[in-house]
Amino acid sequence: MYLDSNNAEDDIFEEVTTTDFSDQNKSCESVKRRTVVAPWKNVSEFNKVYDWLFGSEYSRESREKALSQIRVWNLRRSTLCPAAVLATSVIIEVQLKDIADNKFTNEELQTLYANAFTRFFNFMSSIMQSHNMRTMYQTAKELGLESFVVDLRHICAHGQVLPPLQVLRNTAEYCISWLHDYYWSAQRNTMCDTDAAHIRRKDKTQFDINISELFQIYDAALEGHLKGATNLKTLKRHLHGKRFNSLKEFYTENKLNSLQDAFDVIVQQLCVLVKRDLAIKDMSEIYVEAFLKMSYFFKLHETHTSDEDFISLINVTQSLFRMLAVYGFVEELFLSLIEITENSIADSSMRAGASYWAVQIAKGFHAFRQCKKMYKAELDANSTIKEAPHSNNDLTQISEGTRELLIYSGVDMKRTIIFGDHFRRPWVWVFERNFIEDRLEAVNEYTAPILKSLLPLIEPELNKTEINTFSTLIDCLFETNAEMEVNEKSTKDSNKIFTVSDLLQKLNNKDNDIEMKVDEENEIVTGDKIDDGAEVKYGIWTLMPDDETHDWKSCPLGRLPWE
Repeated sequence: MYLDSNNAEDDIFEEVTTTDFSDQNKSCESVKRRTVVAPWKNVSEFNKVYDWLFGSEYSRESREKALSQIRVWNLRRSTLCPAAVLATSVIIEVQLKDIADNKFTNEELQTLYANAFTRFFNFMSSIMQSHNMRTMYQTAKELGLESFVVDLRHICAHGQVLPPLQVLRNTAEYCISWLHDYYWSAQRNTMCDTDAAHIRRKDKTQFDINISELFQIYDAALEGHLKGATNLKTLKRHLHGKRFNSLKEFYTENKLNSLQDAFDVIVQQLCVLVKRDLAIKDMSEIYVEAFLKMSYFFKLHETHTSDEDFISLINVTQSLFRMLAVYGFVEELFLSLIEITENSIADSSMRAGASYWAVQIAKGFHAFRQCKKMYKAELDANSTIKEAPHSNNDLTQISEGTRELLIYSGVDMKRTIIFGDHFRRPWVWVFERNFIEDRLEAVNEYTAPILKSLLPLIEPELNKTEINTFSTLIDCLFETNAEMEVNEKSTKDSNKIFTVSDLLQKLNNKDNDIEMKVDEENEIVTGDKIDDGAEVKYGIWTLMPDDETHDWKSCPLGRLPWE
């Protein structure tokens, strides 16, 4: 990512005025700029390639290094790699072949140069994209290329006899000199590094700010609410500084009567922003990013541990989560929470908070799924059942029909996030079995509760035995991983390789009273009653018999005996 001084009409570029440059870039102060995603990591990498190509001590070896780096750039940005960079590479490449030790004949070099000039001009012509037809001579004139380059290109592309080799060599030197002045030197003198984290599309910047401010106000209101504040006066005891001032301003502007009202008003304004700016791409990403910046939201589980606090928390956050579900943001939020819990370098408090809320979201969707099942069963029995009233505009109220379904489904509405109020629609949240299986190997204290809470949402649906087996396996793998981490810290030269036998032993030691069922035959087997040569079922798992070729029990987990 860098800044250059070219003008841009495309709105994906953000015009920036930069005032803090290094000495070599002092000349680009107060220049109108645009932000460009470049294939080089930073200005330093660009300058390194420049020196390899045009530096006072450039050599054949340095230009070979430059070509190698340009290939990397081309891989990074493909067709978006600057045309002048690609044009430079085709000319330099043929020049390096020309100075090889008689590796190519004169005729072969003429052909190589001819192809290089054709590609060079095609690359440079692509810069002058226009809806109007123009001749190659017009294009060359606008680029500042001499007309003889066009003549040479025509001869190379269509002529029966190629120009003399020396003419081609001289033209190649001219093209390299022109590329240096037209592109490389200009970029080197004006290019500046910029922080990609602060670059946004113009149409997204204000939208981002508005969303982030609302989530921060929500976070402050939640902190005040859980600490006992009910209005602006009592809020002063618990909040200070910027968080208090921003919430106070919001409270006054919207003429709120109580802190409880703030939650509903914030959610309403978040809904209005979604409807007003539907044209903005990546809206879900913006909402999730702002959500994850709520600091108190991800720490409250550490201090508010009572059942009364939990009921109050679920009550005030119902409308927020329902809004995220209605507009399709909750799935991306959930996956982001899982990514945080799997990130070993993330803050432990943030990982714990992400795990806490991911579990609550999963429980909410399990409740929604139970209600859909009951509604479908009632609808199959009586097709004249009236549809429960539902409105996306009212995220705080639940219809009587839906309330009855929730109660009869065994859902504790005081302790569960309620996502849906309309069970006719086909939308429901499910996961495939491999979503769980792919995360078993790296399960940790933060992901284990999430994976166990997702088991009722697996499709095809798991029966109770399979859920219990999966749950036991998650516990065993988590304990095994925890033991491995302890062992790695206590001894660096531990060479223990965990095998299927270790896993079976862990399963048996977990609870010797658990009976494993074999398919539909309901045969009971344990780890102590395995006959040699028998194929044994452990819930959804199959223990293959050992033979002369494959020793499955001693095979490391995640590997095959023949590897």
